[in-house]
Amino acid sequence: MLKHCLLFLFIISILFLNAQENYKIEIKIKGIEDSTLYLASYFGDKTLMVDTASRKGKNSYVFEKQKQLPGGIYIVVGQAKNSIFEFLIADGQDLKFDSETDNLIEKMKVKGSNENALFYDYLSHSNFLFLQLKKFQQRLKSLAPSSDSVLIYKKRIEALNEENIDFKESIIEAYPDAFISHFFLAMKSPEYPSALKTSDSKADSIRQFNYYKKHYWDFIDFTDDRLIRTPVYHNKLDFYFSSIAHPHPDSLIRDIDSFLSRLPEKSELYKHSLWFLTLKFDQSNRMGYDAILVHFVDTYYSQKKAVWLNAEVEKNLLSEANKRRNSLIGKKAPELIMQNQDLTPVSLYSITKRFTLIYFWDPNCSHCKVETPKLNEFYKQNGKKMDLEVFAVCTDPDLAEMKKYIAENKLTWINVNGPRSYTPDFHELYNVYSTPLLFVLDKNRTIIAKQLNVDQLADFLTKFKAISEP
Repeated sequence: MLKHCLLFLFIISILFLNAQENYKIEIKIKGIEDSTLYLASYFGDKTLMVDTASRKGKNSYVFEKQKQLPGGIYIVVGQAKNSIFEFLIADGQDLKFDSETDNLIEKMKVKGSNENALFYDYLSHSNFLFLQLKKFQQRLKSLAPSSDSVLIYKKRIEALNEENIDFKESIIEAYPDAFISHFFLAMKSPEYPSALKTSDSKADSIRQFNYYKKHYWDFIDFTDDRLIRTPVYHNKLDFYFSSIAHPHPDSLIRDIDSFLSRLPEKSELYKHSLWFLTLKFDQSNRMGYDAILVHFVDTYYSQKKAVWLNAEVEKNLLSEANKRRNSLIGKKAPELIMQNQDLTPVSLYSITKRFTLIYFWDPNCSHCKVETPKLNEFYKQNGKKMDLEVFAVCTDPDLAEMKKYIAENKLTWINVNGPRSYTPDFHELYNVYSTPLLFVLDKNRTIIAKQLNVDQLADFLTKFKAISEP
């Protein structure tokens, strides 16, 4: 009977929410002395300031504006930037919270929102269980590992954790369409079927991982934009693409496309996810990840699947992708024909070695002064042994400076001057905007590595030969 009454009140509150055009949040917390409180909300990986309220009378504050707050989890923050308490914007925006600082959660009284009443029932129950859990954990630490009581306390701790889960599950079952249920579900992780728990073999571990990856998003309602204003969604998104998705660029691109296809294109979840993943992989230093930005631009931004994006930002993204696309790993290296020290044209494509290293350098570059001698030593020791040649492109137009450095450092590889070129600008062909920059080509002149430092060369080439020449 109680369940049906609460469900009726829940439906009424939703109807009332649709009629509201403003929010009013009244707070009375005995023990708070702040002259001003702040209202903030979660948004992805950030916390955004929403409103301020000055004290009215003793311990009373009101947040109020002639507009609606987007649904999600909000935080009442003190003057010292301390979080005082959290609440939901879900089934009403005319809310009253009344409590005391000495026991805020247990004494919290909520008016105007059944979901917040449920939320504080859960927090109170969870806090009660936590205090018991802490007590058992302290006792467990004091016991010898061989003590018979160890197993007893471990079982009690497990039972408390199960009770906490069961409490959330009871709310989810009773109110499946409520935001609090979507929030609780979003916190869940896939549970392995019993068949996958029986063995510790490597094969079963792989099956467990594959199951976990396949079902990782099962409990997220991608149609509920309120989840973007919780601390859960962004953390799950970041963890998936940091620790679950395979880090190879091609695999990541497949996982990104598969994931984004599940989100409505006009939703806040889609906007946040697309932009976050764009920045995440663009800012990575991992080799080959520039292909991910090119894919984002070609598949989403240039296809008008991010119409909300600032036009100038979109223009910059397209420009950056165009700079990178010619020199992606797996692409055939663009031809370079440049003059050597004698002003004779030399072609990159004239090299017939097993490996070709294109090395962009500047005689006055501090990093080049470290890397160039190291590369020279590597070339002397491995040029013949690994069947490789270096096509060294000096980016400084001062031919005299180039010749001087080559002579002083006895650089016997192929030396050419980049600005004296018969082919298009090397800056655009290879996205060269800093030096030193190193590319590795195979015998077919396909780019197989880039942006390596000299210390990584030997290991990379040895592993590549082992894979490509079984």
